[in-house]
Amino acid sequence: MPHMEKLISEAENHRAVNHPYLQAIGNGSFRNMDLILKDFAGQYGFYSEWFPRYLTAVISKLDNAEHRRHLLDNLAEESGSLHEEDLIAIRALGIQDEWVQGIPHPQLFRRFQEAIGADSSSKPGIEVAIWRESFLSLIQNNSAISAVGAIGLGTESVVKHIYKPIINSISKFTNLGLEEYVFFPLHTEVDDEHGLILLSIAEDLAKSGPEAEWELRKGMLKALNLRAAYWDDMYARALAIDQNA
Repeated sequence: MPHMEKLISEAENHRAVNHPYLQAIGNGSFRNMDLILKDFAGQYGFYSEWFPRYLTAVISKLDNAEHRRHLLDNLAEESGSLHEEDLIAIRALGIQDEWVQGIPHPQLFRRFQEAIGADSSSKPGIEVAIWRESFLSLIQNNSAISAVGAIGLGTESVVKHIYKPIINSISKFTNLGLEEYVFFPLHTEVDDEHGLILLSIAEDLAKSGPEAEWELRKGMLKALNLRAAYWDDMYARALAIDQNA
């Protein structure tokens, strides 16, 4: 477990989690926050809608039936099937069951896009196209433990930190109600639980020795580096939008 704690700390302190783009959005540093948030919403949706693909690709690599079962539960939750313990957790945030129960998460993101006025019908920008294709390729073409490191330590375990400035910005700089942007606070709760499950799976897989631990960290860092590169591109895109508006 100390090794896992070190990896978690490394992930939480990575540039992908503490990026200037996220900080600028959270602090309202752009002159045209409305346009920047709409652009974020329009583009990030193209990554988010592929999440079931990423999860399915990881599941296909796992040999352990219990590990697969846990991730199949996660996949079911992505389709809107929340367990009672999840519902109890999100009720504490003021989220009503009917806002989320039975509603696939890509549909929740589209609800956010429509509420903020993002163009969800446009083609993905090259920035998000590169990211989502590279992330899927990372999962498909690396070892099972690297794939778990990528989607677990490098993704699910840090989502609650990544989404915090997004939530702050939406609440400060838009008139959206909680139901309209529920995708984000929902994922700070549900993905935190997913992160713990994936951490447990990672611990099991890493027991085979130092090589497995190295593969786990490699997958984690590849995922985080891909996300950081995407934020770099989106930051440049946002600055151009802000300047030319």
